[in-house]
Amino acid sequence: MKKSYPKDKTHSGFFYYSQYLFVRLFIGLIRLLPIEVVYKLGEKIGWICWKLMSDRRLTVKNNLMIVLRWLEQQDEYKSKSFDGTYISLATKAVFYRTTANLLSSFSFTALPIKRRSPLVEFENLDVLKDATDQGKGVVLLMAHMGPWEAISCFPQHLADYGVTAKLGAIYRPLKNDYIEKWYQFQRKNQGMELFKRKAGLLEVFKFIKKGGILALLADQRVSNGELSEFFGKPALTSPLVGLISKKLSASVVSLTLKYDGTCRLKAKFRLVDFEGCETREEYAKITNQELEKVLSYDVNSGFWFHNRFKI
Repeated sequence: MKKSYPKDKTHSGFFYYSQYLFVRLFIGLIRLLPIEVVYKLGEKIGWICWKLMSDRRLTVKNNLMIVLRWLEQQDEYKSKSFDGTYISLATKAVFYRTTANLLSSFSFTALPIKRRSPLVEFENLDVLKDATDQGKGVVLLMAHMGPWEAISCFPQHLADYGVTAKLGAIYRPLKNDYIEKWYQFQRKNQGMELFKRKAGLLEVFKFIKKGGILALLADQRVSNGELSEFFGKPALTSPLVGLISKKLSASVVSLTLKYDGTCRLKAKFRLVDFEGCETREEYAKITNQELEKVLSYDVNSGFWFHNRFKI
């Protein structure tokens, strides 16, 4: 008997259509502006969010206290002091950068490929190419960091370097039915395949078996998972990355995304070793250890708005 999965609930009607029209208009205007201007605008909006969203501000601050205190204990950060003032400034920076990264990604992906290519810098791209050349598929381990939405335009750039494997992602559908359909169309038009989170893994497995690259953003809180140390604190963690790799013999490559000071996108790849892992706990442990490396690259560019450490 075919297993059924609960569907994600979406909404339609006049109110939701009005939301859709507003989003289309706002993003349409954003795409007309230069990336640097949109980034600065995002910082201003981030400041407003920081002022108004007191609950989220506290969540971000608590998360950063855990992360930065953990970094203080690491050899390469022992000379740094992350005191209360630093944490408060970092909290504000997270609001600034998250909003700026998100808004500017719309402007970034809207650029013609010839104008966008000089703004993308790949590091260790040979790691990803070698993994895709094996023909067994790749799991791309990511965090919500930097302009993560910009990954939708990566197929065009990767093809220029001989990486022609299809790119896909598991995602959580939006609640607004009109925005959801538009979002799907935009991503597919850029060469990206989307798999709904609750639709099961059968289509995902088929995609990877054909040599596809599946992007998995694994840094956020989950309701079910394994209790594993993350920045020195226990956190529920999905072992999905390791489980897929083990079942399909697929390589795992992590991706670190960040803008430099001129909104030039830097993408860094690193091979992740799950060899020898046998249990769900071990898969979760290696996943978190790699995410720690990714997010430590630029802590203030991470998405710290959820209580990741809640048990």
